[in-house]
Amino acid sequence: MYSTSQIAKIIGGRLKGDSNLLIKGVCDLQNGSSDYISYINSKKYESILEESKVKALLVDNNSNFKRNDKTFIYVDNPALKFIEIINLYYPIKKPKAFIHPTSKISNSAQLGNNVSIGANVVIENDVKIDDNTTIDVGVYIGEGTSIGKNTKIYPNVVLYHNVYLGNRCIIDSGTVIGADGFGLVKNENSFKKMPHIGSVIIEDDVWVGANCCIDRGTLNNTQIGKGSKLDNLIQIAHNVKIGSNCRISGQTAIAGSTIIKNNVTLAGQVGIIDHLIIGEGATVASKTAVYQSIKPHSIVSGIPAKNHKDRLKQEAIINKLPEIMT
Repeated sequence: MYSTSQIAKIIGGRLKGDSNLLIKGVCDLQNGSSDYISYINSKKYESILEESKVKALLVDNNSNFKRNDKTFIYVDNPALKFIEIINLYYPIKKPKAFIHPTSKISNSAQLGNNVSIGANVVIENDVKIDDNTTIDVGVYIGEGTSIGKNTKIYPNVVLYHNVYLGNRCIIDSGTVIGADGFGLVKNENSFKKMPHIGSVIIEDDVWVGANCCIDRGTLNNTQIGKGSKLDNLIQIAHNVKIGSNCRISGQTAIAGSTIIKNNVTLAGQVGIIDHLIIGEGATVASKTAVYQSIKPHSIVSGIPAKNHKDRLKQEAIINKLPEIMT
């Protein structure tokens, strides 16, 4: 256990309250116990504090709680600092060098230091896997693929040939990276499949959720920028380029050759057609269908995508139509 004063020192926070309060672990605000620590990251949760049993909380430096029965640790970003506390009580286990005897590894593959390979993994010719990377059960890694340091690949992931993964990436179970995209050329009443000779490049610190499909490029590469995070069940088509620090929620599909600039947020079930540009810092609301490029820092919603504030005004007028027509 750690005392509140120890926790405050570790995370660089300012303590107000009982410095000797012993904390067993972390909890949420609503269902927590008195000897655990939680956090408040938004004013909308302040009402829960009245009934919460939690005695120790991380709060924003600008907060002003007048509760003598609580111990507060003031920080700039409570949610971010709470991650440090979680890691304090649940430290991340470092992978140990291990190669399961059922794995099949080509003699030309290059493995770095402290690499872990699980059962029934297949690693083809000329694959490179850097230090401290973990390849879990049932993963297939195609010829010429390169994987960086401290990357974690969960069970049953498929990496096709000549795929590149950077450092500290996370690829969750069931994801397929590097399959051919849906490139077809019409020939009278039939379709000819276009060969895909490009690759997929995933930069450092990218997280790809479970059961995602990221297609390789036709001639150029499909690319996902540094620090971007993808939820489960996402389709990224051939030649798509996603910038740095983007957030893409589940069941989103991005068609071929569309460019997503840096710091874009795509909510759940967004659909984007091909050859568009989504400007830097834009936000696309859930269930939006995007048929035209979006300007930087826009907030859009609906089918088709329109400025969100304009759409809300339109909805207000539409809702009054029954009243107007009577």
